[in-house]
Order: sequence, then C-alpha cells, then structure tokens
Amino acid sequence: MGMRRSRRHLLKKYGGTNMKKKQVLGIFLSAAVALSALTGCGGKAETGKEGSSEKEGLAAVESQAEEKDNAAAGEAKYKRNEEGYPDLQGETFTIWFAMTGANAQNTNDMENYEAIQQLEEKFNCKFSFVHPPVGQEKDNFTIMMADSTLPDMIFCGGIDSYYPGGVEMALEDGVLYDYTDKINAVDTPNFYKIIQNDEFMKKAVTDDEGRIIRLGAKICGSEEADLSYQGLMIRKDYLEQTGMDVPVTIDDWTKMLAAMKANGVEYPLALDKEDKAVTTSVFSAAYGIGSQFYVKEDGNVGYGPYEDAYKDLLTTLNCWYKEGYMNPDFSTQTGDAVMSLAASDRVGSSILHLYTYGTTYYVTTESKDESKALIPAPTPVLNESDTPRMRQSSRQLGDYKYITADAKNPDACIALLDALYLEDINFMLANGIEGKGYEMVDGVPILTRLTADTPSEIYLASCPQQWHTYEDTDLDYILTKKYNLGSQPDALLMWKEEKTDGQLSNFILFNTEESERKGRYQADIDTYVEEMSLKFIMGIEPLDSFEEFRQNLRDLHIEDMIQIRQDAMERYNSR
Repeated sequence: MGMRRSRRHLLKKYGGTNMKKKQVLGIFLSAAVALSALTGCGGKAETGKEGSSEKEGLAAVESQAEEKDNAAAGEAKYKRNEEGYPDLQGETFTIWFAMTGANAQNTNDMENYEAIQQLEEKFNCKFSFVHPPVGQEKDNFTIMMADSTLPDMIFCGGIDSYYPGGVEMALEDGVLYDYTDKINAVDTPNFYKIIQNDEFMKKAVTDDEGRIIRLGAKICGSEEADLSYQGLMIRKDYLEQTGMDVPVTIDDWTKMLAAMKANGVEYPLALDKEDKAVTTSVFSAAYGIGSQFYVKEDGNVGYGPYEDAYKDLLTTLNCWYKEGYMNPDFSTQTGDAVMSLAASDRVGSSILHLYTYGTTYYVTTESKDESKALIPAPTPVLNESDTPRMRQSSRQLGDYKYITADAKNPDACIALLDALYLEDINFMLANGIEGKGYEMVDGVPILTRLTADTPSEIYLASCPQQWHTYEDTDLDYILTKKYNLGSQPDALLMWKEEKTDGQLSNFILFNTEESERKGRYQADIDTYVEEMSLKFIMGIEPLDSFEEFRQNLRDLHIEDMIQIRQDAMERYNSR
C-alpha cells in the first residue's frame, strides 16, 4: 500500500494526478464501459431486522507519527465508547451517493433521513452528500472523475458501474485509497471479526492482487442461510386433479402440463418477460447447463446457449409452447400480468420470487382460499437420481462503498465504515426509526408500508437504503419471521438442498482489457441469444438452424467471452 500511495503523492505534488485524471476522463468518454453492480439479495419483505478518515507538511508527519505510536500500543486512532461507537471528532465526510428514485421523490439530501442524522450524533461527525440527478448518474460520475479533487467516499456502485476496469483499475490508477493494511482487530474490529475465520468471506472481500476492497459492503446470506428465493411453484389443487405427485423430471413436467391442459387449465405454465425460461437456469439445469455463463462439471467455464444441450432445452420448450402449455405472450407479459392470470384461476405453475408470491398471490388469493395454495417444486432434472447444480447462491455482497485517494482523513473513513457493522447501527439503518419507520410486533420489526401518499416525515424515518450491512443472514429468522407465509419456508428449505457449484462466482473481477472486450461484444451476444431463443421456442425459427446459431455466436466472439470468464475465475480461485 505504501508504495502506491507514495507514487500517488508524488504525482499529486508534481501535477501528475491532474494529468492522470484527464487521461481517465478520456477513457470514460471513449470507452463507454458500463459494468453492472451487484445489488440484490433475497429481496425485500414486509418485516425488517437484519442486525439481531492526510494533510500536508508538518501536520502530515505528526499524524503519521501518532498513528505509529497508537498502532504500537495497540490503540485505535479513534476512541470507541462502551457501545463501540467511534468518536470521529467532528469530521465532515463528503460522499458521492446515487439516490434511488424513491429517495429522490422525497428529499434532495440523504442527510434529511433521521437514521443518517442519528449516525452523525452517535459518531460525532457530519455528512455532506453529492447526489447525481436520477438517471444521469453515469454522466455525473464522469464529470466528477475529471475534477481536481474527489469526494472522501463514493457509494452506490459508482466505481463498479462506471469506472473502466472497475475497482482494481481504480486502485491502480490512484483513484481509490488502499486500506488493506488497516484491516485488523484494532482499526476495523467489527469487519475483521467477520472475515478472519471465514475463508469464503476472505476471498469475497479481496481482489486479484490481494487487496481488501469491500469494507462497508452489505453482506447478504450466510453459510447457514445460503438460500434461493426464486423457483417453480405449482397450484396444489390443479396438481391433485392430475393424480400426480410433485414433478421431479422433465418428463414428469411434460406429463403434468399435458394433464393440466386436458383438465381445462388455460396456462399450465405461465412465465413473464423478466423470468423467461431462456434467462433462468430453472429448466436449463436439467440439461447440465446454465442459461448464461456457468461452471461445467470439469471446472471450466461454459456458456449454456453455446452448448449442444441447449438445443435439447429449446426442443422441450418449443414442444410445450406448441402444445399450448405456456402463455403465448410470455416474452412480453409482466410479472403483475402473470399474477393477475394466476389470481383468476388461469395458471397451473410459474417461476416466482418468494417475495412476489408472499406479497401478491398469497395476500390476495391463497390467504382467502387455501384450496388455491401454491406449493414449491424442485428444479427439474433429466433422471431422478440427478442433483441440480445451478442454484443461485444468496451469499453475495452489495452496496459497495469506497474511500478515494483524495479523502481528507482516510482513517476516519475507515472507522466510519467499520462501525456500520455494529448490530444496533445496522438494525437502525435496515429498519429506520421505531414508531415511524417500523413498529415492533412480537419482537419483530414490521416496516411501515410506504406509498405515494406517505407523509415525508414518515418516509424520512424509514430505512435510508444502501446503508445497512447485513441482510438475510439468520436462517431461523428468515423462515419464521420474514418468509413465513404459505409455502415460503418449505420452498426455501427445498431449494436449499440443490447445489450451487455450477454457478459462476459473483466475486470474480475483470481487468481493464477484459472489461473493454466485454463492452465491445457482450451486449450483441445477449441480444442475439435472446432473440433467437424466443424464435426457436415459438417455432419462428426451425431448430434445424441451431448449428448456424452456434456459428453466429462464434462470429460474435463468444469463445473470447468464455475465456475472459475462465481467466477471471482462475484468478478468483487463486486468491
């Protein structure tokens, strides 16, 4: 770390940093690289919980000497009280923070949230936010990067979404502060405790150069609560009318769908445009492939639509479509439209997120008529002895927060981000202020339902979003308090038994060259695959054209895209 920071300080002293930033701006304006930041976990639910800072000249020399003395004595630079709160000595943090649309409708400054004001009081600090206009985040980020001085911190995926080469290149370019040697029991006791005995988390928070990069990130899931929140659900009474058990194999599914159709069910299988069969591994897993990039059984990266088995998947889906088992408008219908069909007794099965099931179908239909209950089904296989291995793991990180190399006081930034992992702080940031943002009912925080008519006072007392640091980590709580409606617990436990080793890790990182290549080719591949897959399924394109489809993928550089993931995965495995 010291070598990189020394290089940056030399650049800054002799004007090199401004030159570097001009070069960076040129990259932004010419490359147009947009990576996607990981934001999601298990999804929102009605219940909350989760949770149970260098100056110049002589001043800098004195600060460094004091820091060394504190380290030698095993003391943190910022004293903590009995509750673990650091005294940040009135530090003012400038933060680039992209608000959600809902945030922006209710305030023009995140500091207006009561939970943020509570943080300022508890930690003796102030926040000064830089909010890009909603919808103009990328342009605003690009302009900010050309400025002579960056804010202390960048939140909300700015680096991951808009910086060419992502966090690793931002570190190499001297844009971000490398705090790796500050991750210890003294400076970051809360974060250090989380990662020191968890090999999974150690790899997740570390980049390919061995630098720790995820201080302050939200931790989703856990070893015990490694769950999938989306899968197949079947109308129980319609299944019973077929005389069949819950289907296990693809053949079982074909028979069940046919029987439902014969019994008068209009759409035995209803899909929507977000959860189409071609963009989820729910059905492709039976054929040993992912719907996108995945890890083969031999440990190498593959691309599902490029495999021979993808033709078998398309053949099955084409059959189901021709026989009228699927809703014909599945490629354009919204999830709400499918839920409306289900509520009117026209759907036999569907791919659902358990949050959608609980807040829409269960509330409006199943809770009023138990005979219309939906029950979970396992991911289909070809043979009963097979075990699906494409389940999406809920062990993820999100809401990334970064300290810039221009931070006035990086040690204070470090202390702040570490304190976000305190249990009571996380609880407040996840739920808001009691009595307004949530109410305690039987020991469980029930979040206030927010609507367009919710008073600003109530809205600003709710969860500020993109600040809390734990989500869906307690299995018992998830099963008994959060996802406890209807078949939600059964579904979670059923899908939990499926393997995840076929999924490409969420934590692989791409270097600048790889990011540029992805930006050049991947979007065209995605568009082509989706268009052609729909044509194959609907019979618009004959399946005899599959080899031509594969050749076109080669021409679109799919093998290069596979190799990029292979290289990134090998670097991740070597961390």
